[in-house]
Amino acid sequence: MENNPKEDDIEEVDDTEEEPPANTIEELLFRELVVLKLGLHRNAKPPFLMRYSEESGRGLIATRNIKTGEIIMEETPAVWGPKAKGACCLECGLELHKLSSFHFCNLCHLHFCSEECCAAHPRPECVEMQKLHIKTDSLEYLGKLTLVIVVLRCLLLPETAPQNWARIRLLQDHLENSKETKLKKLNQKFLVNFLRDIGLDKNQISNKEIHRVCGILDSNAFESSTLDGVESRALFPLSALANSSCLPNLTHVTRKDRTMVMVATRDIQEGQELFICYTGIRWGKITRQKHLLLTKHFLCCCPRCLDPTECGTFISSIKCAQCEGNMIQDVQIGSSEFDMPWHCQDCKLEMEHKKVVAVEAMIGQMLKLINKNSTQHLEGASRKLKQLLTSHHYILLEMYMSLVTLYEKKNERPERIVELCDILLPVLQKLEGSSRAVALLVIARICAQVSMYKDGKEEFLNSGWFEESILKFDEAYSLIKYDVQAPVTINDLQLTLEILKEERNPNNKEYPKLATTEEHSRKDNAHQPPNGETMERVI
Repeated sequence: MENNPKEDDIEEVDDTEEEPPANTIEELLFRELVVLKLGLHRNAKPPFLMRYSEESGRGLIATRNIKTGEIIMEETPAVWGPKAKGACCLECGLELHKLSSFHFCNLCHLHFCSEECCAAHPRPECVEMQKLHIKTDSLEYLGKLTLVIVVLRCLLLPETAPQNWARIRLLQDHLENSKETKLKKLNQKFLVNFLRDIGLDKNQISNKEIHRVCGILDSNAFESSTLDGVESRALFPLSALANSSCLPNLTHVTRKDRTMVMVATRDIQEGQELFICYTGIRWGKITRQKHLLLTKHFLCCCPRCLDPTECGTFISSIKCAQCEGNMIQDVQIGSSEFDMPWHCQDCKLEMEHKKVVAVEAMIGQMLKLINKNSTQHLEGASRKLKQLLTSHHYILLEMYMSLVTLYEKKNERPERIVELCDILLPVLQKLEGSSRAVALLVIARICAQVSMYKDGKEEFLNSGWFEESILKFDEAYSLIKYDVQAPVTINDLQLTLEILKEERNPNNKEYPKLATTEEHSRKDNAHQPPNGETMERVI
């Protein structure tokens, strides 16, 4: 597949549709948006504009009311590449472990897993790569080239895809915040030197330009992985301009054609800002904030981070040693100090921050000793941790997510999957809205309920479970059916629900109708109708 959007699929640069605003800043943002929209399909009319604020810089503001599940935009990558620790195909990302398994381009010598992948890489890229001195003699060398390929593709965009280069140039690199960091020194020692060794001309592309591209990727790239574990990263410049909140109102899925789809996870009012989350949304507050400071160079002051209870989820809280209430940390607005004291919400017992850190460090050491692939070990550890942590602590939530995945793979204990999903879903829905993660849990829960029904355990299910399953399945299916991480059994589940509907309907009882694959496809092909397209969302 080519890295560049096809000319027929992208919107042409046409700023004559409407006059740009007279205000200097707004006019600049208008012009930038025209360029950034080059990654959208032709005739796309995204329901937002760019705005600038002193607090958060550029951002995306809704120009009309947006409903939960509505597609906000579908953007093609400006650049794409595999993210692997070793040598892998530069087109599909498949990791290979023998030099003889690779297929090399006869012209540019880039490495691929097959003739099909080799034929798919763009000709302009091949032409530019021919100017370099690329070797094919060792797996170690191929591994190094794999590590730098995204940076190299970015640097060659002025020649291979000028429109995509124009999109990328509008992104921030944060070089002023990383002048002498370990990462920059590592990039200079390995990445820059490697690019010079393969013949990248210093007179044409300076070291500063290489570091700038590295900064753009570190600050703006989106990462994804398939069910097979193939990892990649890509730049979607317009999507990257959505600012961060730990209570986002957008989620994204990556389709198999590498298009990224942004979907509303909550109702958004006209004039409200659109948010994604730059960090682990299910992480604890201190971990999130340290990660954002280190990698994105800002301190998050979203409503969730300013709320000691984290929207009533207590996801970072440990239990009070005196009354087993929730220990919460005092909040100091705008401070990057993370050692504020903690106190019990009920009995007001105080605890130093370092003691809370010590508890979590002890738990971390304990988790290193357990077998993460053993449901028995995870269940036992979670029971012990519930004596120290609140019921929705982020460590427990991640363990529950792992248990759901393991039980699904082993086709075991469907009743436990339902129980775990019932713990996870209310918390995730509050923090993420109707997100991709929520939709995947919904699918897991429905699969488990169907399994219980087939095993003759319907008496353990809630009344009305089947009607609810049909409604929730259709919502989840619309979002994840084309996602690279969509469960392989999702179409089988759809068919099973249709069969069960017939079996359970001897009296022609009216059930909600499951949308067919063709109906879902018609929805996908109808880009942004005036009243907004509704897209069911997933885990």
